[in-house]
Amino acid sequence: MNTSKRYIFKLIVVLLLLGQFKGEAQSRNGNNNLVWLSSSKNINELDSLIKDAAKWALNKNDYRPDYLDALMSPDNLFLNKTDSVKADSIINTIALHFFKELAYGNHAPALQYEGVSFKLNAYNIAALLTDYLKHKSLTQLVNYLNSRSVEVATLLKTLAAYQDSIPVKQAKLQLLTKAVNDYRWLNAIKQNQNIVLVNIPSAQLRAYQGNATALFMKVIVGKKSTPTNTLASPIYQLMVNPYWVVPKSIATKEMLPKLKKDNGYINNNHLQVLNKNYRVVNPNSINWQDYDINNFPFTIRQSTGCDNSLGILKVEFDSPFGIYLHDTPEKALFSASNRFYSHGCMRMEKPLEMGKWLFKNNPIALDSIDLSKCYNNPKPIPIPVTNNSVMIVWYSLIDFDEKGNVHFYKNIYNK
Repeated sequence: MNTSKRYIFKLIVVLLLLGQFKGEAQSRNGNNNLVWLSSSKNINELDSLIKDAAKWALNKNDYRPDYLDALMSPDNLFLNKTDSVKADSIINTIALHFFKELAYGNHAPALQYEGVSFKLNAYNIAALLTDYLKHKSLTQLVNYLNSRSVEVATLLKTLAAYQDSIPVKQAKLQLLTKAVNDYRWLNAIKQNQNIVLVNIPSAQLRAYQGNATALFMKVIVGKKSTPTNTLASPIYQLMVNPYWVVPKSIATKEMLPKLKKDNGYINNNHLQVLNKNYRVVNPNSINWQDYDINNFPFTIRQSTGCDNSLGILKVEFDSPFGIYLHDTPEKALFSASNRFYSHGCMRMEKPLEMGKWLFKNNPIALDSIDLSKCYNNPKPIPIPVTNNSVMIVWYSLIDFDEKGNVHFYKNIYNK
């Protein structure tokens, strides 16, 4: 049986089924409740879209194409109304699954720490599906969902170009497919909160307010030996004039050998030594030769001010890794193309712009502080972030430049 005859036969089967159960359904409910089996056009369109799922960066096998094929087989006949109602429900479940993943992605990005429980409720997929079935088409619903994010739309165009290329570059296809779904997820969650996104491989930061990109800047991230961790966490505070509390590993492995050789190391680097009671002690009163990596009962911190390693601003969020987003006095590093220099923290190219954006609804919070002058040991000033802002650090080998062009980046951490 050729394709044309097979389609006509399928249509006849469906129409016969509708005639078979129409009387039962109307006598019971007063109308026909079979949403999908009442229209072979909708089933065929759904089947066609699912078979083209790779175009949308999805996997057709996730949506039971075998079931739809069997349903549309000329040999398939329902014996009773229960079978038809069950089939209609299964088709609807398949459709909801397909369109939910078009809206939210088929995965959430893999993060080492998830300090936020995101609600994926930006769309009412069931209502959209009902509306488009009645008044438009399923293809139009696909186009609608794929156009909600500029990044997703751009990545899908790039994906199509690579799918059509000869030879097909499978590695880049995989990266693009992953990126499309990452950005679907991101687009959904940024409807409910402000998002500060750092991508490690590109060493770039974007701040999103709804669909708008509010900030774009370069960042310095961790070198390969001390990588930056991925996470999602609420931003709760901006610290003006922060202390830098030196991590224990840096204090013992990097600073202690220098302390043993140079008595002036502490003062020359604007450092302070705190005892176990967190009180400042005179570094000259300590015999550093008595201490090692396993025996170091001190905390070392750097005094506040322009020369502080954290600069004049630090964005604080829950972090089990002890990493933060902060200013830096080493501005020249931002001109480098490979900006992997830190011990894991992230340094901002435009810290004042970040501070003003976080407090755009409360400009007095920063306007009352003169950040243009360099003070000696100024007092730290914590300012709570009261709007709903979330820090996300992820690892994507695909990112966009400031003009929105797609770029592939080196796998710096070999993930």
